[in-house]
Amino acid sequence: MAGVTGDVSRAGTDRVVERRRAVSLAHHYRAFEGLSIRQIADRLGRSPATTRAYFYDPTGEKARAVKARYVGVCRGCGAYTQPRNGKGDAYAYCKACHPGAIERRWTRERVLGAMLRWRTRYGRLPSSYDWSRTHAHRRGSEPLERLSAGDWPSASAVSGVFGGWKAARAAAANQIARADEDRPSPEHRPDDVRPAGREMPATADERRTANGRAGNGCAERD
Repeated sequence: MAGVTGDVSRAGTDRVVERRRAVSLAHHYRAFEGLSIRQIADRLGRSPATTRAYFYDPTGEKARAVKARYVGVCRGCGAYTQPRNGKGDAYAYCKACHPGAIERRWTRERVLGAMLRWRTRYGRLPSSYDWSRTHAHRRGSEPLERLSAGDWPSASAVSGVFGGWKAARAAAANQIARADEDRPSPEHRPDDVRPAGREMPATADERRTANGRAGNGCAERD
C-alpha cells in the first residue's frame, strides 16, 4: 500500500511540474514569438482549449474549483465521487463502496423466491420483459405498475445469476414440481387421521350403537 501511495504522489508531482513547464513555454511563445493560440498548441502538442487555459488559469486552481462543485464525497470512504446531472448531484458512493458492490444482492435463492412470488401474484412465472423497466414503459401502465409493486431483480441480474432466463425459469419450474410432490395427497389429509387406539365404526348400526353408548355415559355422569 505504501508503494502505491508513493507512486500516486510522484505522478501528481510530475503532472504539476509538466504543467508549469507548459505554461512557461506558452508565455514565451506568445511574448517573444507572437504566436497564436493554435500555433502554440501545435508547438506544445496540446489542444487549443488547454493552451488557452495556460494563460487564464496557469495553476489550474480555477478548473479544480469548478470541478469541486460537481463532484461529491463518498459516504463510505471519503473519496471523490463522479458527477451526474449538475452541481450538487454527484453519486453518494464511489464504485468500491456503493451498496451491493461487496456483497452480491441477488443470489440464486433470492431470485427463485422472487420468481415464485410473481407466479403466486400474477399466475405465471415472469419473463425477461416483465422485469425490464424499458419494456415495461413501452408496454403501458399495467406492466409498469406490476414492476413497481414489488422488489424484483432486473432482467440482467437474473441472467447474471443463472446464465440466462431459460435456465432461471427451468430452475423455478423444478422447484414448483418438487413442492407439488411434497404436498400430501387427499387420502392422507390431516383431518382423516384418527387418534391411536380408537377406530371409527364401519357400519351405520355400529355408529348408532356407539353414539347411544356415549350418550348413556354422559347421562350417567350427570
